[in-house]
Amino acid sequence: MSKLRSFLEALRDLRAQGARISTMERELIRIAPQLAALEERVEDLRARLDDPAFEADDEQRSQARSLVDEVRAEHARVRARISAAVVFEERLRVLEAKVGVDPATGADLT
Repeated sequence: MSKLRSFLEALRDLRAQGARISTMERELIRIAPQLAALEERVEDLRARLDDPAFEADDEQRSQARSLVDEVRAEHARVRARISAAVVFEERLRVLEAKVGVDPATGADLT
């Protein structure tokens, strides 16, 4: 009986994780275009800073490059977190398939 209870608890936990992952997936879909647009804007800024026509003294240019580098580093951290969430989601889907849970609804497939 305790194995059945443990299995049912694991199944309940799996369903809860699935719901959380679904929420994260919707958020990822929502923010992906925004992240791509930010990448493009940062790259445009970097290109402008490298343009000899950009009027700034060395200190201003250095400060601007430093800010761009900080933005790029934060963006890389965000991308890493998103990638980790996507990997986790795929692992969850595999586990759901193994235990017979519909990943879209959390309903038993058996």
